[in-house]
Amino acid sequence: MKLHAPTVVSIIAAVYLVGILVFGIVASRRTRNLGDYYIAGRSAPRWVAIVSGSAAVMSGFGLVGIPGLAYAFGGIGFILQIFSLLGFSTAAYLSSRKLRTLAEIREVYTIPDTLALRYPRMASAVRLVGIAGIIVGLLGYLSVELQALGVVLSSLLPVSYWTGALLGLAIVGVYTIAGGIKVGIWTDLVQFSLEMAAGLIVLVMVFVVVGGPFHALHVLATSSSPTWRYHALAWWPAGTAGLGIGAALAWMFEFGAGMAGQPQLLAKYYVHRDVRNVRYQALGNGITMSLAALMIFSGLAMAALTVLGRAPLLKNPDYAAPYFFIHFVPPWLAGIAFTALLAASMATINGFSNILSASITRDFMQGILHRKFNEHLGLLWGRVWTLVMLVGAAVVTYFNHTLIGIAGAAAFGLLAAVFLPTVSIGLNWRRGTSAGVVASGVIGVVGGIWATVTGWNPGGVFGIAIVILASLIGYVVVSLITPAELLDPAVDAVVRMRYRRVSSSAPSESGGTSNVGSMPNDYEY
Repeated sequence: MKLHAPTVVSIIAAVYLVGILVFGIVASRRTRNLGDYYIAGRSAPRWVAIVSGSAAVMSGFGLVGIPGLAYAFGGIGFILQIFSLLGFSTAAYLSSRKLRTLAEIREVYTIPDTLALRYPRMASAVRLVGIAGIIVGLLGYLSVELQALGVVLSSLLPVSYWTGALLGLAIVGVYTIAGGIKVGIWTDLVQFSLEMAAGLIVLVMVFVVVGGPFHALHVLATSSSPTWRYHALAWWPAGTAGLGIGAALAWMFEFGAGMAGQPQLLAKYYVHRDVRNVRYQALGNGITMSLAALMIFSGLAMAALTVLGRAPLLKNPDYAAPYFFIHFVPPWLAGIAFTALLAASMATINGFSNILSASITRDFMQGILHRKFNEHLGLLWGRVWTLVMLVGAAVVTYFNHTLIGIAGAAAFGLLAAVFLPTVSIGLNWRRGTSAGVVASGVIGVVGGIWATVTGWNPGGVFGIAIVILASLIGYVVVSLITPAELLDPAVDAVVRMRYRRVSSSAPSESGGTSNVGSMPNDYEY
């Protein structure tokens, strides 16, 4: 599907693409070692790190795919969005301070690094579980971002969907390969600021064009077509072809709890300059994501405009947001909104490809194969594997023809199935074991692939949510029937850490001061 954007919109977007490319290349000169490349040298200011975490999650899946879901199915898209916002609190509470503290007391660059520290009995096996989960889940997620880039750039420029996807991939690939996450967190700040601005633009224009979200729902609810009337419901009635209550319940669980199993978000906790800054993570992510999430109203408005006869029925719902911007938003505002759509996918591709590269260079080559190399050679390998992963994502995209919102939810769920139990539960439950991780990981990876490829949807419930639940049960049961792990004392202290504020000289539960090595001492553990 091709749209015809006004020239000024295309020019604004083109200027943005060139600007972000130049900015990324110049900033990449600050990347000097693996710590810079993978965790930004643990030097990110508070709000830069927080916004970067939001950018890692609010991707093309959120800004292109979810408006497409709202256009295709209506109110159920809001359930996904609302529980995603709630999920940030779950993730921050369970993991943020503990992950950042581990990076303070040990050399930790990746989520599998944390797994190896937390489960030392089978460190290599749990690293392999982390590597497999990251590669499978994030390659699927990257393909969703490339789909979104193809939709946006084919709407802006006289190019095909595939040309747009590859053009966007080339631009983001240059600064990602050159600078890694140290460049990425600063480009994230610029890009997510545009995403928040676009959300506000959408909200204002929905009031201007269709009288606001509630009037759009009224238009849908009073339509003569049952299909459009169902859009005004929180989920579709039983026996229809839409997404029913089973899907709604699955998304409540998947996105409310599964955010704590997203390695692209968890890895951003490492980059904070000061461990105390992570206390603002959930609030900051909630505020910033709420603004960008307003983009969903473009899909709802397009559905109402179609009912009113002011817009055609779109053959591909993923074009709902681009069509709304081109035909119902003033060109200069549409230009800003389109840059936000591009920014959403580009920020996420940067973060995802960086994590994928680390899973090979750091976790497999160094952690499993025990390869030794200096910082220069390590950076070279990191950049090579980043390129390989981006090419791999393009191949996966070629075979992926699912609606962006559905494909994104499946990839999100697969990652949650692997990392929710092993990382976020494991950092809070001392009894978790290496064998539990292996069992959970096998269920998550194998079950997630099978549910995604086959479209398993028993009783209208998305199969990936059942896989997450099975992975959690597998982790707990196998951990309980296998011997407990013997942990490094400092790591054990992190697992036992509790979030009750105490004075820096207050005694800990063990009778000493609340301090282990270089651990921050203003929280009890």
